Amino acid sequence: MIFKRFSLLLSVLLFSLNGWSQKKYTVHRQNKIYIGLLGGMNFSNAHVVKDYSLLVTTPQSAINNEDTEKDYQKLFKNKGSQFGLYLSYSFSKNLSVVFEPSYQTNSFNYRTAYSWSDTVNGSDFSMEMMHQQKLSGVNLPLLVRWDFTVSQFSPYVQAGIFTNFKNQAKKTIFYDYAIDSEVDKKTADKTGEADMTEHINKANFGLSAGVGFTYFANYFAVSLESNFQYGFRSIVNDQNRYADYTGFSVQYLDVLDQLKLMNLNFQLTVMFPIDNSISLGILRKSRH
Repeated sequence: MIFKRFSLLLSVLLFSLNGWSQKKYTVHRQNKIYIGLLGGMNFSNAHVVKDYSLLVTTPQSAINNEDTEKDYQKLFKNKGSQFGLYLSYSFSKNLSVVFEPSYQTNSFNYRTAYSWSDTVNGSDFSMEMMHQQKLSGVNLPLLVRWDFTVSQFSPYVQAGIFTNFKNQAKKTIFYDYAIDSEVDKKTADKTGEADMTEHINKANFGLSAGVGFTYFANYFAVSLESNFQYGFRSIVNDQNRYADYTGFSVQYLDVLDQLKLMNLNFQLTVMFPIDNSISLGILRKSRH
């Protein structure tokens, strides 16, 4: 719902801006520099490389392997945000290089459930948990952008590489006592937010690609874009996997799988030519 409202609002904004101009213009961007601000939301998906568990099943155990596996939430259930700077330089009318440093928060969530039977006292105990992880740090994508037109309303594609550096990671567990494949965060009990920074590798790198469109006005430009990123490095520090920094390992039987993160973002950018007085970004009427 949030994503739909965000997309609708930005679409209305850009079409409104486009309606301000009744004439066709050409945007002269060659050898021009733009700087700006960006912000938006992102969604993450965990790709499990290898799964880990604190419980070991035996032939005498009543626990199935499937009962100890983590159920990861889908892409649009794992929301985050980013805000930062925009810098671009145009080598030609269509080709430019873009640098978008930002502070980014990603999240991934998974569900676990356990049940025990006390054969001595004849009692049962069940617990279902939603594990919420939030990772924050600096994201540094360097992209090559190709604009399909030189008009005011210009769609584009871009691709390149990125590096990111995590400076903190937090974890919260929401839990209830009914195993029904759902934990309602609004009504469930929850733990305090624990620091899991030592469980996460500090640096990562990977590939990024995206699409978008820009509206160019006389003194500014507005872009709406979406980018997909895939990190090559696994995010969990193997040396600290079983270290109980959060205090959740013993009490909640929690240990992280080895995984890689895929990320899809949607963001709005407002940018300005750094020297408009020498025709950076000035629009000139096209000849018919």
